[in-house]
Amino acid sequence: MLGAVSNPTLAGEYTETATRHLMQSVQMQRDGSHLARLSSLRLLQDPEMKDMFYRLLQHDDWHVQVHALLGLAEIDGSGQLDPWLVTQVAPLAREQVIAHAIDMGMLDTSGMQKILEWDRLEAANQLLLMAELQAAGETGMVDVDRLTTLANDNDLIVSAIAALLLAERDASPLSAVDARLATASPSERLSVLRRMIEIIRIYELDAATPWLARMLENESSEDLTYWGTYTLMTIDPDRARPHWNRMLGSDPSYRNRIMGALQFLESGLAPDADVRTRLDAEDDPLIAKILDTAELHADGQPITAQVKGLIDTGHPRVIDWAMRTARDLPLDQAVSIYGYFIDLPENTRRRSQQITQRSHAISAMATLLEIAPEEAIDRLRAADDDSMQQQTLLMGSMQSQHPGVAEVVSQIRRIGSSRADSLALLLLARTNENLSPNDLQQLGRISAGGGQLTNTLQIQAAWLYLKHTDGLQTAMVRLTPEG
Repeated sequence: MLGAVSNPTLAGEYTETATRHLMQSVQMQRDGSHLARLSSLRLLQDPEMKDMFYRLLQHDDWHVQVHALLGLAEIDGSGQLDPWLVTQVAPLAREQVIAHAIDMGMLDTSGMQKILEWDRLEAANQLLLMAELQAAGETGMVDVDRLTTLANDNDLIVSAIAALLLAERDASPLSAVDARLATASPSERLSVLRRMIEIIRIYELDAATPWLARMLENESSEDLTYWGTYTLMTIDPDRARPHWNRMLGSDPSYRNRIMGALQFLESGLAPDADVRTRLDAEDDPLIAKILDTAELHADGQPITAQVKGLIDTGHPRVIDWAMRTARDLPLDQAVSIYGYFIDLPENTRRRSQQITQRSHAISAMATLLEIAPEEAIDRLRAADDDSMQQQTLLMGSMQSQHPGVAEVVSQIRRIGSSRADSLALLLLARTNENLSPNDLQQLGRISAGGGQLTNTLQIQAAWLYLKHTDGLQTAMVRLTPEG
């Protein structure tokens, strides 16, 4: 428990407001804002939320159940999802939480196996878990008989995914899927094939690439052709090249030329002279930059300068690629690129670009705190007080639990209710056990909307205010998790 409040007269001043904020996070709001509030609360990773999350497992809104399960995993010492609890929530919540937990590293192979042992597990969840086990090399945990049964399921998507997972052992289920696809409606066929292509790409199912190549030979859908070709490029480049040529066509539009170049960048392949010619790279600076970067990246060469050049183009797809890919580069390159994202809004005069760039900068700071925390903390320490960059760095820091952040924010001069001051106080209140009376009062004001912060951050202030004033237990009584 946090230290005693040094001025008891302040303790209850904002208790009612803070409690109402918490109630809005657990009671369904028409605009869905309760989910954003819960997501924000989870960022605190406070073990004292355990009781609240257990209550929310019974919520009528399955989205809330997802947040409750993930919140419990995040505050658990193991950082793992509880397999038994997964079986106790609504089917839609179960499907979403299993997928999220896998992406977040909260479900190890042991946990997957335990969930698979439940005899009422939905087919889609069975397939997802078996796909993950197979990808992890745990083939002994994959029930082939169960997969074979699922390959004959009435649901065509279930049948198709099971057939893909069986492809390494037996290709005949894929032939059966083709027969069913031939009689499916156009919309069902499109939906099933999109999902099959995605599964092949995510799990790198080499044995399914011959089937994919045959499917693409006469495919008319631009969407399926693009993603199918890209998937082949990531797994079997030689098999993919004829399909890339066909996709591009003899007289490609500018959009198709850009997309064709991006496929090389995304797949990590080096473009040859023929690719450059077909894309008219020498006549277009953006295409040339994309292909130059792709070539260097494929050869394992430093690409820091090239990535910064791509960021400067402002093209959404290349910026998204840079944000995702930079963390997998050598650390010095990653630090430089994420630092460039952070500095960009400060160096741009066009107001229309600054909002998007600041969003990227916030994400870059959060990533930098993961991969190079000392570099990130040094940037926070050096930022001018009350500057927009300080606000950006503080916003990025809200997603981190690194102890160095609290040390820096404790040194920030907080003399008012500016946004930067409010963000700094929120970060400080997470770890500091003895807030001053002034800080405690300001924390209450923030929860009441007086700190220039959004509702999603005011909810953090509400929780922290109640925690620092020993008001959580009383507030919990009023948190009725009704739908």
